[in-house]
Amino acid sequence: MTDQEFQIAVIAIVFGSIVSIAFIVTIGTIIKSFIKRKSGPNLADNEEFLDALRQFKQKTDRRLSNLEAIVVDNQPLKKQTKSIKSPEESKSIEIDEEKEANSSEGSLKNMLKE
Repeated sequence: MTDQEFQIAVIAIVFGSIVSIAFIVTIGTIIKSFIKRKSGPNLADNEEFLDALRQFKQKTDRRLSNLEAIVVDNQPLKKQTKSIKSPEESKSIEIDEEKEANSSEGSLKNMLKE
């Protein structure tokens, strides 16, 4: 293969690639416009669909806010259960203190209860 034939082959490959890319893009554009034309009306123009979507969003927001309120209300309950555990612990401490108080003076028992 001579130098001139090699140059012609390279030029043919480059220009052939450009032409084939342009052809593929043109065919893709035609197919895309055909699909859009056949797809039907735009959803943004459908008022019933938009109203249903708004109602769904409002219901979802209300449900979410209710769940958040429930979670916030449950957090103090957890704290209350912790406070319930602490009196039980204090009862066991009082029992121990009562045993010690019985062995010691009665006035010490009265001071601890206050």
